[in-house]
Amino acid sequence: MTNSTKNTAIILGATGNLTFALGVVLKSLKKHNEKLLQESDVIIYYQQMSEQQRQALAAILPCQFIPYQFPHMENMQAHVLRDYGEMTFVRYECFRYLKTYQYVFWLDADILIRGDISGMRQAIPHGIGFRREYHDERVEVNFTASIEGFDMKAPHFNAGIMAISQALTPDKDALSDWCYKKTFEISEHLYYPDQGILLLMCQHFGLHIDTLPEMYNCGAHRPTSILRQARIVHAIGHRKFWKYYYFNEWFECYKEWVKETGIICENNFPVLKKWGLLKYPFFQVAPDPKKFPGKFITYLLRGLLHCEV
Repeated sequence: MTNSTKNTAIILGATGNLTFALGVVLKSLKKHNEKLLQESDVIIYYQQMSEQQRQALAAILPCQFIPYQFPHMENMQAHVLRDYGEMTFVRYECFRYLKTYQYVFWLDADILIRGDISGMRQAIPHGIGFRREYHDERVEVNFTASIEGFDMKAPHFNAGIMAISQALTPDKDALSDWCYKKTFEISEHLYYPDQGILLLMCQHFGLHIDTLPEMYNCGAHRPTSILRQARIVHAIGHRKFWKYYYFNEWFECYKEWVKETGIICENNFPVLKKWGLLKYPFFQVAPDPKKFPGKFITYLLRGLLHCEV
């Protein structure tokens, strides 16, 4: 970890097949956060991402690229690596950067940035912030069994967007190391893996979680009136911008990315492939007509009308 004159680190992570999604995140970050980027270093952890893909991302914004190797996989539930992959655990590394930066933001790759996100720094007086999960869920939903020594009925938070600061008093390496160690210890009980571990970590170290306003992590399924206020729209779960929703600003960023780089989203849905439509960016990120026929029709209509949120 090198010294920096910047006070904020913005950290992302993805495998090479999601390079296009990171491209959209970086483009939307650049569009709406000029001042924040003057004060920030952008750091991307990656796996199986080619030099060409990394160069394409760096052409949008200066980035530092770090290869990632998840150290513990024993007894991991099959769905964890299938549904989330090793890269989901990169966010454990964020705490180490507080030795260099005053603030650190973690941003998932399945987001669209629609406004200034620098206000997250003022929203975390206690040093760590997430958005409360919807439907009043509890920590227990992250696990397949109760974890001894922890309050499983504590409030549940979404870790897709995380803001942290040097206000956290524990040793920064200790926070990261504890997350990895606990992941190894209870790997067979993980359901929403890293998210659950981070919430247990906050309990273990007595950290008070500040609730990030929804505008910094707004689910893409939320009503239009709420989405219009969002500064980060998050396509949570399996319903992604590139195979479920139509968001005009996300698609325009993607279309621009493809024109500049030729790097596409390879959904390869058989029906669209059979019809010869996958050469067009609009259909490269469309829902699967066979699996989501209603959503596909909605996508077509919204796309033809260039519907804004």
